[in-house]
This record gives sequence, structure tokens and C-alpha cells, in this order.
Amino acid sequence: MYGALSGRLPAKLLALFTIRDYRHQEKVYRLAGVQMMSVVNSGRLSKVHGLMTVYLREDAREWTIVDIGMVLGLAHLIPETTDQRWIVNNRIDLRTFNEIY
Repeated sequence: MYGALSGRLPAKLLALFTIRDYRHQEKVYRLAGVQMMSVVNSGRLSKVHGLMTVYLREDAREWTIVDIGMVLGLAHLIPETTDQRWIVNNRIDLRTFNEIY
């Protein structure tokens, strides 16, 4: 599923927020508002650069609200020619990338 992404699908993070249930003060929901992306070419790697391309879905104006636990980590996305398509850089160690920069 999603080709080389191993079942994971990038999304554009728009907001992080917390909702407290006022009936039960101890109950707190930590949520993320995201715009979901889709893969180009059924998730196959490009023959040109060996990476995968993703794009914002047509319904990208709609937010999807997910539990923050569903967010697995950062994705290093390189803008392609438009603001609607990105190349997923899976050739870097994100832990090292985040510590250096």
C-alpha cells in the first residue's frame, strides 16, 4: 500500500490542538489538523531520481482531524515545480537531520 512508503502516507500539518472534556476534567484529547496527500504513479519510485512524489489531494481544502498519536514523525519533502507536489526524500537519516539543523 502506497508503494515504497510502507503503508505510510504524508500529510501537511496545519494545526496542533488540545480539547478538554469539561464533563470529565481528566479527559484531554490531543489532535492534529492535517491535509492528506496522495502518491504519484501508484507509489513507484521515479526512474529519474529514485524517489517518490506526492501531491495534495483535490479535496485538500478539507481538514482531516486525527489523534496526534497517528503522526509517526517528520517527512522531508522537497518542493517540485509547483506548490502542490513534493518529492519524498527517504535517503537521509531524519534523526541526524533534526539534531544538526
